[in-house]
Amino acid sequence: MRLNQKNWGDPKKRLARDETVISFYRTHFGQTIPKGRQYWTIAGQCSTDSGTVRPGCEFEHVLSEHLVRPNQFHSAEIEPDIHMANSRIGRGHWHEGDLYKAMVAEVNRGGFNPAVVNADLLLMPGRAAPYIARTIALLTSLDIRNVMVVCNVILRNRQNRSSNEETIQNLSLTSQFRSAFSKGWKLHGEGYTYNGTGGNKTVMGTIILYRK
Repeated sequence: MRLNQKNWGDPKKRLARDETVISFYRTHFGQTIPKGRQYWTIAGQCSTDSGTVRPGCEFEHVLSEHLVRPNQFHSAEIEPDIHMANSRIGRGHWHEGDLYKAMVAEVNRGGFNPAVVNADLLLMPGRAAPYIARTIALLTSLDIRNVMVVCNVILRNRQNRSSNEETIQNLSLTSQFRSAFSKGWKLHGEGYTYNGTGGNKTVMGTIILYRK
């Protein structure tokens, strides 16, 4: 993904975020993420070329909703140019690289305490399931509670077709997930679907896992 290639503030993306992250958190946990807790995500490009916050991006969205404060926001980005642009914002925490690896690094620093992990994965269910399982296993090994994990995967892209049910089935095949799920995790409903950003025909699926 190149710099300025995608509109991360697309109304479809914002609506999905409202329904699967913000509303869900407030229904199950509270109006705002408590002090000392964090919001982890793959936010994409949140900065303009001049270093100001792009309207509608995830950083702007969750701050404007007063779900988090800037110092609670952590985003990981594998594209160096996007990471560098985001770092110019001057607020929030912008990690270069993979989300899971960034979370493990924060564990090693002693500062990891998420309330939300929003794993927006550009993967089909078969490849996304092991990633989600590792994330759930990490949170379980640290006995983190009052936490939710939002997992976004590709369900339809060109000739590929899948479903949220397939994501759940693939997850259930991993020993990491089965072991972690037995320790207080719950799956919310049957998942959520929405159309991809812009004019493409990609369909995204979301499942929500949470632990109190």
